[in-house]
Formats: sequence, C-alpha cells, structure tokens
Amino acid sequence: MSSGKILELHGIEYGKILKNISFSWQQGETLALMGLNGSGKSTLARLLAGLSRPDAGEIKLYRDGVCCSGLDDGERWREIGYVGQHPRRQTLGATVAEELGFGLINLGMEYRAVVRRISELAEQIGLQGRENQSPAELSGGERQRLVAAAILALKPSFLILDESLSMLDALSEERILNILYQAKSETGQLWITHGPELARKADRLLVLDQGCIRDWGRPEQAFKDPELAYLVGTTASACGIKRSENMPSYDGVGARQGIPVSKSSECSDTVLAWQDTEFDGRLKLNNSVRAGEFLAIVGHSGSGKTTLLESVAGLLFPTKGQVRICGEVLDKSSSDRLRTNIGFVLQEAGEYFIERNILQEIFFKEQKYTLSALSPDDLTYLERFALPAHLAESSGESLSGGERQKAALAAALRTVPEILLLDEPLLGLDVPSKENLRNLIVNLQGITKLYVTHDLREVLGAVDRIWLLEQGQVILDCSAQDWREHEALLRRSGVRC
Repeated sequence: MSSGKILELHGIEYGKILKNISFSWQQGETLALMGLNGSGKSTLARLLAGLSRPDAGEIKLYRDGVCCSGLDDGERWREIGYVGQHPRRQTLGATVAEELGFGLINLGMEYRAVVRRISELAEQIGLQGRENQSPAELSGGERQRLVAAAILALKPSFLILDESLSMLDALSEERILNILYQAKSETGQLWITHGPELARKADRLLVLDQGCIRDWGRPEQAFKDPELAYLVGTTASACGIKRSENMPSYDGVGARQGIPVSKSSECSDTVLAWQDTEFDGRLKLNNSVRAGEFLAIVGHSGSGKTTLLESVAGLLFPTKGQVRICGEVLDKSSSDRLRTNIGFVLQEAGEYFIERNILQEIFFKEQKYTLSALSPDDLTYLERFALPAHLAESSGESLSGGERQKAALAAALRTVPEILLLDEPLLGLDVPSKENLRNLIVNLQGITKLYVTHDLREVLGAVDRIWLLEQGQVILDCSAQDWREHEALLRRSGVRC
C-alpha cells in the first residue's frame, strides 16, 4: 500500500437510520456494502463523503499509524472520492473533456498533461472521439463511466461507489472494473451493491441491518451462510418469473386496490409504429409493436434504448419519417393528448419527481395530500409496491434509490396506461423488491410493455419478443422463445443472459 492510510469510524449515529456504526477501512482494501432498501447504505456513503454530518461519533484518518485528527471538508474531499447513484447530478463540465479534466486542472496539472490524460481516460471508458459531446447527451451508463473516471483521475485515497455500476452493460462493467483494479493498490474502494456477483469480488463484506453494521469477512465464505442470504435478500429467486392467476386487477373504473388490467383500447393490432424514422442521427427505426405485447429492448450503453422510449413518449420527434400510436401520428400537436395513455418509468426515476412528497407524486390527479385522505384501497395500492404508509409524506429526496424506483412505478401505473415504458425499472432494488416488482410487471395484463434492460434474465420467460439495438438500430428482432439461437450475439453486445 502506497501510504498506509486508514479511515476509522467510531460510534457514528444518524437519526433513526444508523446506530453506533464502527469499522475501519484500509487504503488498498475493497469493501462491499450490502443491505435491503432503506437500510442506510447511501446515508453512510454521504456521511463518509462529507455531504451530511453525523449526529454523533467521528471519522478519523490515520497515516502510517498516526492519527491525522478529524477530517475537515477540504481534507475529506482530497482524500475521499464519491460517485453517487445519480451521475446526472455529478457532471459539471459542458463537454466530456471538461468533465474529465476539471479536477486535474484544479489540482494544478500542466495543461498539456491534462490534455494527454483526458485522451487516455476517454479511451479507457469507451468515449474516445466524443470528447466534445455534452454529458447530457450520454446514456445513463455512459454518464456513470464518465463520472467514475473523472473521480478516479484525481487519485483519491478512498473511493465510494454507490450503485455506480448499476446502469452498465456487462462489457462496460468489465471495463470500469479493470480501471478500478488498476487503482486498487493506492485507492481503498467501497462498493455499495445489491448484487452478490459484484460483492464476491471485494476483499471484505459489510452488511447494514436495522441501522447496525456487521462485518462478514471474506465474501466467498460469507455467502455460504444462510443468515447472510436472509439479511441481503438473496434467498429470493434472482431470475425466476412467477405468473399469478389471482393477481388483483381492475379495468380503470373499478376498485383501485390492485393493479390495472387495461383500459378499453382503441388500438386494433399495431399499437406503435416507426415508419422510416430518423432522430438526429441517434436512432433509425422502421419497426412496429403489437397491442398487448411485452417487448424486451437490450443493447450496450449508448445503443439508443432510452432514445427509443423517449420517441414513444413524445420527448423527441423524428427529423425524418413518422411515429404512430394507434394509427395516429405523434407530433407536437398530438403529443399531450396521446401521452395521457402512456406510463413512463425513467432510468433515474428520482431525478424527475416534481411533487412535494411521494403521496402527491403517486396520487397527483386525485389531490390526496395527507395520509388521512387515503382510503384502505389506496393503502393496499401502496403495499403492492412495498411502500410503507409512513413513507408516503416523505420527499423523494429523502428516500433511498430503491424506494424512489418503487414510487416511480406506482405513479406510472396509477394512471392506468395503455402503453408502459420501463427504462431499467429494477435499478437500485434489493433482491426481494426486484422479485416483487418484476412479478407485478409481468402480471400486468392488456398493457403494451416496452422494457429496457441490460439483464435479459430479469424478464426471460415472460417477454414475447426481444429487440437488440446497436448504434441506434434494431439489429435483432426475435421471438423470446428463440433467444438461445442468438445468445452469442447478445453476449457480444454486453447483454447479461
């Protein structure tokens, strides 16, 4: 280890979330941090990064066995890098090059050296040739790679990655992991994750449970313990699809205690059609989707998956050709009306909440502003998404990433859409929550579903068809039953299957 630094946490307390948290973290050591949604993982990360203050306890830095006293903000930001759940919030530069070079310039690096380093970093993360592009034009996975590389370029002694590989396809994840491994000797790393596959690559496993932390030691040994599987939820099936014949439902006018079947649709067979469409060179489509179809859309980061969903939601319009919904052209004059039949769960769901609290976000059309206004059926509706009633009056900002994801899906389905657009809807969820929401989505009947994912295992056995995108075009359109015939192509594109 280059300088023998150690971070020690002593008796950290924060509200009702964290209780007497104490552990040490050595430079060059990789820790995995797991726990169910709402257990306090992101809260602990923010305390370590200095974005929040503990109510009690302290964090100390030791260098070669000598305590350097408590960390002030300046020293903390030099020593500890932080990549949060929402990379959109962490981009400062107007271009990819500015983002990668911002910290280096502030460290006083000579200009020519900065230019060389930017070129090296862009190539490492697969963004070479796009240095002058705005980060806002990148996919979620590309932004994650960009932010992680920009922080790593500063060579922090410790690095916190809060679900910061969750938006990456398999190939992009491998690329970032290689960069992390190269930095391992000089950088202690904390990987916050719900994925056992990633956690097993760490040196040590920590688990948050009911506000307390437990050190499970070497992950490969720890995962053999049934108690650990219970604590992190891995006893639930990670890939199995359960079809329920008794799923509560309603037709848009009946009791609102369950999940919708459908509205009476005016669509006959084809609900969506892209007719020789082009979108500013980002997407070219000449495809269609049948009414009631469950379509999986896969491909590597930046292949155009999110852009495709945005084209259905009327968030961008073609520069050539037409998009039709139920036979009607989607354009600026029709988009507001057609959008009322569309539910959209975005990739970074928590970034798009507009209401004061979750209650208003979910029931915004029904003007229910307090818990006292909720009926028993409303409370049952929240329970279907594993959203406890006590969270209903909380702001979206105060929830964990997984809780925000659940709230976004609950809000989208409350409108009883005919078309449901799902952009990585299970991001940030622990395994039990994934299982619950996956089965809920699968059992929605009579709704056309477009499901974007890097992990085809989430919906195999449930989807009807698979589209594989590359460079903004559908290069594979196959029946889900035939996916194994194309498994090699899917894996080459970074799809987990």
